[in-house]
Amino acid sequence: MRKILLTGLAITMLFTSSCAVMFQGSKKDVTVRSMTEGASIYIDGEHKGTDLVTERLARKHNHTVMVKKDGYETQTVEIKKRTQVGWVLFNSFFNWFAFATDAPTGAWNTFDKDQITVDLKEN
Repeated sequence: MRKILLTGLAITMLFTSSCAVMFQGSKKDVTVRSMTEGASIYIDGEHKGTDLVTERLARKHNHTVMVKKDGYETQTVEIKKRTQVGWVLFNSFFNWFAFATDAPTGAWNTFDKDQITVDLKEN
């Protein structure tokens, strides 16, 4: 009986595991650097720091980066998610159950940019 339960558990784990979640996770590091010393960096409306920020962002959403400093023009950059077709194809052929985790967590997504450098212009 115990052997049957362990075998069933192993099969369930195999078919419900997600490759994208296991290999790259549902978040990705994004680095924002301001070439204008003392500029504040906001990600999705939250102040994250000044000059240089690395933030772990959820892959399932687009994000907005805003860099601002008094006396300078504020600059906004959109970070757009995009689906990595390779993960979708892999899951389609080898692991249908992975759709249950990769799609909702956004693990099969990546961002159009993960390094952002901003140089603000004076008003």
